[in-house]
Amino acid sequence: MSLFGEVRIRFAYYHCKHCGNGWRPWCDALRLGGGVLTPAADEIAALAGVLGSFADGAERVLWKMAGLRLSESTVQRTTEAAGRRVAERLGEGKSLGPTREWPWQRDARGQRCAYISLDATGVRQQGPGGARAEGRMAYVGMVYNPQSEHDPQRPPPRQVRYLSGFFELDELGRQLHREALEVGWAHADQHIALSDGGSGLEQLFKRFFPKAVCILDFFHAKEYLVELGQALYRDDESARQTWLDDMCHRLKHEGGPTVRRMLEELSLDTASAATQEMHRQVVGYFRNHEHRMDYPAYVRNGWQIGSGPVESACKTVVGNRLKGGGMRWGTDGSDAVCHLRALYLSEPVCWESFWNPPPN
Repeated sequence: MSLFGEVRIRFAYYHCKHCGNGWRPWCDALRLGGGVLTPAADEIAALAGVLGSFADGAERVLWKMAGLRLSESTVQRTTEAAGRRVAERLGEGKSLGPTREWPWQRDARGQRCAYISLDATGVRQQGPGGARAEGRMAYVGMVYNPQSEHDPQRPPPRQVRYLSGFFELDELGRQLHREALEVGWAHADQHIALSDGGSGLEQLFKRFFPKAVCILDFFHAKEYLVELGQALYRDDESARQTWLDDMCHRLKHEGGPTVRRMLEELSLDTASAATQEMHRQVVGYFRNHEHRMDYPAYVRNGWQIGSGPVESACKTVVGNRLKGGGMRWGTDGSDAVCHLRALYLSEPVCWESFWNPPPN
């Protein structure tokens, strides 16, 4: 089945009586595998499956855009098989796309800054025969070149490479490091790693990106202050907002150690046990992460202090495709689709090099 409908191809087949192997050189030249789709039809079927539901891809997208009539199961098999090939390619030590050094954006000091970030998001699962199963956490990692207000030269659009799937953290770290090197990470003047403080993420950054400055997402730190403020001033909205504004201002302009000291000095003699426990947890959080809360220096240097790009990536790479109403996934299928979504949403050259590799 080709993009122009069904075609029949005659080819020579050779068989070696000594080793028992067969060879179809014409099929190899045309890149025809063991399936029923030509390479172009295979790509467009996988594209339909990665953009929306398999049923919608089969019944509407392929027929309307290409005149192809494929079953839902064919679109699913094609999409998941492509995702598995992406995962296998990465597992073999290959990168998403070709080596090409990015023009890293400059900060307020004129230094070229390269960014990485990492987060995780849940994917609903089901067991064999539709049985109930625990959800899985899919990681989303990215190396990216964001626009800087201090650099008049804008980066090309979609200058990002994503990785997504049910990774072990060490394997994700190795693959993310490889992708970073492919786009010129080693030649950037400043390395920056942003995360929300999730378990194990800082250790991954320190192991695979030892020169990166690790920054805790400012807005996650703020959320702890929001929750504590609600407990401290439960019945006084005006006082709560005044306290929160002051603490957030100090956090951004004086840094985490200052806010931690102010929290430790709060008088909680008349506070409830629940409020005191929340206060203890918030102080502990700031104490554990204040070494990544030097926001005055980060802002002065012109660096990003929010992990918004990777949080958005969790929605665009994973959520928009795998978290539709009523969707439940098998582990292998959801992992494959995560890999293929990450490839599709990375810089366009990655998708192109995967589906149309240069000749040997």
